[in-house]
Amino acid sequence: MRLGAITPIDGRYREKLEECSRFFSEYALIRYRLVVEACYLRAFLAAIGKGSEAHAVEGLEKELWELPMEEAVEVKNIERRVGHDVVAVTLFLEKKLEERGHAALKPFIHFGLTSEDINNIAYGMALRDFIQTSLTPVLANLVKEITSLAETHASTPYLARTHGQPAVPTTFGSYLANYGYRLAKLTAKLKNLRPQAKLGGAVGDLSAHKTAYPQVDWVSFAEKFVEQMGLEYMPAATQVAPHERFSEILQTVAAIASVAANLCRDFWLFGALGLVEFGKPSEHRHSSTMPQKHNPLLFENAEGCFDLAADMLSYMATRLISSRLHRDLSDSVIKRFYGTALALTLLGVKNLIQALGQTHVKTDKMREEVEKTPEASAEILQLILRKHGVEDGYSLAAQAAEKGLGWLRETLSARGLDPRIIDEAAVTRYVEAGFEKAVMLVERVREIVRALNV
Repeated sequence: MRLGAITPIDGRYREKLEECSRFFSEYALIRYRLVVEACYLRAFLAAIGKGSEAHAVEGLEKELWELPMEEAVEVKNIERRVGHDVVAVTLFLEKKLEERGHAALKPFIHFGLTSEDINNIAYGMALRDFIQTSLTPVLANLVKEITSLAETHASTPYLARTHGQPAVPTTFGSYLANYGYRLAKLTAKLKNLRPQAKLGGAVGDLSAHKTAYPQVDWVSFAEKFVEQMGLEYMPAATQVAPHERFSEILQTVAAIASVAANLCRDFWLFGALGLVEFGKPSEHRHSSTMPQKHNPLLFENAEGCFDLAADMLSYMATRLISSRLHRDLSDSVIKRFYGTALALTLLGVKNLIQALGQTHVKTDKMREEVEKTPEASAEILQLILRKHGVEDGYSLAAQAAEKGLGWLRETLSARGLDPRIIDEAAVTRYVEAGFEKAVMLVERVREIVRALNV
């Protein structure tokens, strides 16, 4: 733990989030930028007919992917001297070419580009790599955990609540499977969203390229290069790439965070209702003064992470669509906080998985709640009465919820109706329907997770 860290991402929670450093640290951004610059140099040289020179710089990208930390520090030192982060990258790359004996290629570094050509591709690659290698697998594990619980409790009777009040019976597995399915669908959507990027020079027209080397089809070059970097080409760009696809990705993560936060709140309520128990390691204390406490700490922590992440991601998604005229720099500082919001999401998912694994579901208490709440049969009761032509079936069922079924039988007999019709209002069918839905959703979720291929 880094006690001097400014944010808890790099301090208190660093151990759980160490992997995020590969994508969102300053070191990671330097590395991604250098790789993009090196890949562009090789592609550019090939495009202008300098194939042998392009061949000479092959392997530079691999070297830059493995950039030692001390060389990244060197890039930062150059930045302090020149006052520009991307220029520092190009100057460092010049040094690398000199060390390889290719100083003659220095004039072609960053040829015709603007900083945002490098930045938008670098950020796109980092976001893609984080989603594919870190976030999606952890989300898949969360979905699997929820689905496993749903399968275990597919037939566990559970009294559903609407507006906080007893509604009708279902099963706990049906409730859980709903969340599993929603999160699985959102995860699949996220995995299939490919970041967009542009390569267009100062204002997006490739005008410098076309003027310097008019014989080259630069639009095709730009599209091919962006695709080779693993991103989707965006031709309608100014100096910046439109942020709509990035926004869609961030909003999808925000939706995942919001759904997961709601699940955390629901489990908190289950604890308050006495339907689940929260576990803890034997030596852990959940209160400084009350030894008996077993608090939903991990659920609460995850909820806070998800709520903060969702707000940050939603703000970024809407704000970054805006850019004055052909470019302003207000987006730069905001983009540097991609990692904070995404790391919070990852932390929330990890804590939620751990919380679910430590939670004991009190199935006997759930079943008892259903059995001791006869008014939960009011819905099916009024429907059965109406099925048999009782026009005021809704009103009778409402009164029976207070006066009891004996009163209803007498009322029906007094009207010359067969009181046995209310025996058709069996809530056991509600539990069976919950079981059937749980089984159906569990299978569908597993199909989605298999397709994720993680």
